[in-house]
Amino acid sequence: MTPNDFKSGMRRLAAGVSLVTVATAEGRHGLIATAVTSLSAEPPSLLICVNASASIHEHLRGAPAFCINVLSRSQQAVAERFAQPRDRHTRFELGDWTELETGAPALRGAQVSFDCRPAQTVSFGTHTIFIGEVVAVTDWSSPADPLLYHEGRFQALPRSEPA
Repeated sequence: MTPNDFKSGMRRLAAGVSLVTVATAEGRHGLIATAVTSLSAEPPSLLICVNASASIHEHLRGAPAFCINVLSRSQQAVAERFAQPRDRHTRFELGDWTELETGAPALRGAQVSFDCRPAQTVSFGTHTIFIGEVVAVTDWSSPADPLLYHEGRFQALPRSEPA
């Protein structure tokens, strides 16, 4: 078993695309993530897995809050911007941004935005698991049309025809 074998297998797992955002004294930072999942309903919490080499890692580790924005198909351009390291300084120029209760940046029009306060971190291998306690959920009343990541590219569910 090699890391490449594992990565090849994981490319077969379709995943929702989330944009993890944080605001610090140095500015706003964001990361496209597919390793996002619910953890508990009591207390409401999510977890995200972030590579320790990611530019957001230390900002996230020290932040008082972060936001998990679950992206819509219509936000693929935002996902592509945040996925490119060369675009790091212009990432937040695309999209309609606001702040939630904690001050974390939230993307209007996302499927949903989860406003989180850090609860715990766990290091494992090359990644850190960040557990966030959800303090607020913002449903932007967007159509249910999630952006997915599969086989190394952004995709969407096929649109169904009305009956």
